Amino acid sequence: MKADPNLAYDYQVGGSLPLDAPTYVTRQADFDFYKHMMAGEFCYVLNSRQMGKSSLRVQMVRRLAANGVVCAVVDLTAIGSQNISPDQWYAGITYTLANSFNLLDKVDLGAWWCDREFLSPVQRLSEFICEILLKEIPQKIAIFVDEIDSVLSLNFKVDDFFALIRSCLEKRNYHPEYKRLTWALLGVATPSELIQDRSRTPFNIGQAIRLTGFQLHECFALAAGLDPKADNPKAVLKEILDWTGGKPFLTQKLCKMAISSLNFIREGEEAEAIENLVKSCIIENWEAQDEPEHLRTIRDRLLGRDPNSSKLLALYQRILLAGEIPANDTPEEMDLRLSGLVVKQQGKLRVYNNIYKLIFNSGWVQQKLAERRPYKADFEAWLVSGRLDESRLLRGEKLQAALAWAADKTLTSQDYDFLNASQKNILFTIKQNNYSRYDENRSTNNDAQFLYDHFLYLVQKESPTKLIERFRKLFIDGMGYPDPEIEAALYRIIAFLGNEQEFINLLNRCCHILINRWQLHSHKQSAIADLVALFKNSSSRFIYLASRSHLVKRLQELLLHFTASEEYQTLQRLAQVVEPTLPLNMAEVNTSLGQLICRYPYLYTHYLLPENNSYEHRQTIREIQRQKQREYELNFAQYMPYLIGRRQINYSASSIQETEISLANPTLLSDGELYSAINEFVGKVEESYTYRDLATVFLTRVARAKSYRAFKADLYEYLIASIETKYGKHQFNDRLYKQLKNTFPENDNQKLDEFLLMRTCSQLFNFLVESPQHSNYYLFIDMISNMGTLRTIGLLLKIVLLSSKVKPHLEKRFSLLFNYYESKTVNEILWLVKSLENLNVALVTNFGGLDLSFIERNLI
Repeated sequence: MKADPNLAYDYQVGGSLPLDAPTYVTRQADFDFYKHMMAGEFCYVLNSRQMGKSSLRVQMVRRLAANGVVCAVVDLTAIGSQNISPDQWYAGITYTLANSFNLLDKVDLGAWWCDREFLSPVQRLSEFICEILLKEIPQKIAIFVDEIDSVLSLNFKVDDFFALIRSCLEKRNYHPEYKRLTWALLGVATPSELIQDRSRTPFNIGQAIRLTGFQLHECFALAAGLDPKADNPKAVLKEILDWTGGKPFLTQKLCKMAISSLNFIREGEEAEAIENLVKSCIIENWEAQDEPEHLRTIRDRLLGRDPNSSKLLALYQRILLAGEIPANDTPEEMDLRLSGLVVKQQGKLRVYNNIYKLIFNSGWVQQKLAERRPYKADFEAWLVSGRLDESRLLRGEKLQAALAWAADKTLTSQDYDFLNASQKNILFTIKQNNYSRYDENRSTNNDAQFLYDHFLYLVQKESPTKLIERFRKLFIDGMGYPDPEIEAALYRIIAFLGNEQEFINLLNRCCHILINRWQLHSHKQSAIADLVALFKNSSSRFIYLASRSHLVKRLQELLLHFTASEEYQTLQRLAQVVEPTLPLNMAEVNTSLGQLICRYPYLYTHYLLPENNSYEHRQTIREIQRQKQREYELNFAQYMPYLIGRRQINYSASSIQETEISLANPTLLSDGELYSAINEFVGKVEESYTYRDLATVFLTRVARAKSYRAFKADLYEYLIASIETKYGKHQFNDRLYKQLKNTFPENDNQKLDEFLLMRTCSQLFNFLVESPQHSNYYLFIDMISNMGTLRTIGLLLKIVLLSSKVKPHLEKRFSLLFNYYESKTVNEILWLVKSLENLNVALVTNFGGLDLSFIERNLI
């Protein structure tokens, strides 16, 4: 047996490891973080708790300092987040920086801060960086902001803080001293949690540092401490990693438990010894043994702040039962990863380790889901009654909500018994009471709900093919439906119908009950087009049915009204979005513009949603929009390196040579046109500035404008800088000047605020992209004819970059154009198609989630 353990070789469980700790494990993140920080890049380490972020930061500060970089650490938890004002928060950051860089002797910070009360807190911090920090510190500077997730507890937004970091990066283009300054953020949050305004976030131009668990080849240093307690320390360490998945906190904890144990681990007994240690010291009675807290933190994040929320539980349950699922980086997936419970590996989401699988097992998940049942009271009362109290069964909206909640979860057999009994009870009750109800009320409301409940039930049970056949028999043939009660309910509705619109609304909702469910499953989405086509082809069956009863003939008439309605037109548009036939390039386009709607997710909200649409309909469209936008961004991101690589290899002063390629161009533009668009919307356009730089500089300047009138004068100059002189002098500049002069003249003497800026930008879009029914309509076409599509879209981009909140207004202007021309063939309106394609590129590069650093570095 070996000697007693060397207690000097200690494993630290929680907190930052000391600089000289022998148990610090150097990972790939150490090399990546150091490389990017030395290169002056903005970095962020956003990961779950107890992954070693603080220890990594401690090591990084030492390495950078050894190479001449002056570092400061701002721990936001030390500044506080409860009952603190913006002024105190920004002052706390400024004081921490001044203290860390030994500047308190050189500036009376309290007096300096108070002397600038006329500036906002973030402006004062910016002024401190520019006028004091960069002037007093001549070396390279790195600012680490730790515990960045504490901003989520503030009672005010800190988008301005992140915008300040972004501005420090962008100022490098025209203030070289900012090249010496870089930032790093560390914490437990996603970029979307921290900041909502993508136009102001630094995360899309920064470098994410991927922090993974310990790998066996990286952490043999940990085995040295196990040497006194085992014949084969490396074999013990391997067993520990098999249990922890390399999670730093748990790995250090198990190592500490191993050397503290009274038992010596002999050769060949490693697996059994570590299993016993895990079960007795971690898993058994885990909530009581969880010190320092680790598992309870994961539990609390999984269960969420909202006691009724079960999205993360449902997602985790899917992963637990399937073993792994494809990762789509949805907000729910990112939140689950931040809990530390799951990890993304090779494009799949998996449970992080075996310890978590045993503690947060399927039984535990089912128990927590049971506690969140939206029908908990009725369910428990039904069970207590011995399943006899039918008054406790669900119906109507309560049943719909329960079925929707249960759809993505695996529940107990009792839950399914209760939900099935509720559905069967609806059919039985309506069957018994339908006729008497009509005698009393002469109302279609109950029968309509009967139909809705019927299809809500069937869409979960039957295939799309069977459901479409049901629709054909019920709504087109008007006979032969498998359930006579449903057919009778439809004809009672027709008999007592107030007007055609009531039937249109009924049939539209029945369609959307199926569509809302099908669009959640990619293998069922093609059925949406089949359902819509069913009604389009219905007139061919009317001759056969002409001899039927007057109610069948009335049904045929109502179907004609439905297929001529705005609701059906919207269904056709939706089908084209979900199951499109897309041309590969402009040369293949000989179709109508409307068939290209799938290409432009930014039009969906305005183009696919009629007035008075339901909440469910809006949710469906938003989900489809999110899927299509992400699909476009992924295709775009994959194609850019290929396109730019070819450009660098085959660079020609005149054009890009069109050759066969292995990747598909995600746009209808040629490669040459697409490269020009990237250059326009990402590259330098005026002197050494990008459009984003120009907007930032302009907003900084007009923040000091004395009045709204002065702002409009500056705005005029900002806009005409993008207008070709010859075209501008012809008429355009005068028209633009008059437009701005007559924009909200009653506010000319007021100060500019965000709301007034937004309204002004919206008015400019009305002026520049007018609807075809307006006299100014041809201005947009005239601009494209004289300036070209790129410069015209660039002008619109300059405006929307001033206030991202007006982006939906710009999208609405283009949806009006799309709607007006949707029946035209593409060859008739190439100018509009190229405008839509270029606007797509402008929006995805400036407001999407793409990392543009590769494009920016490699533009020729």
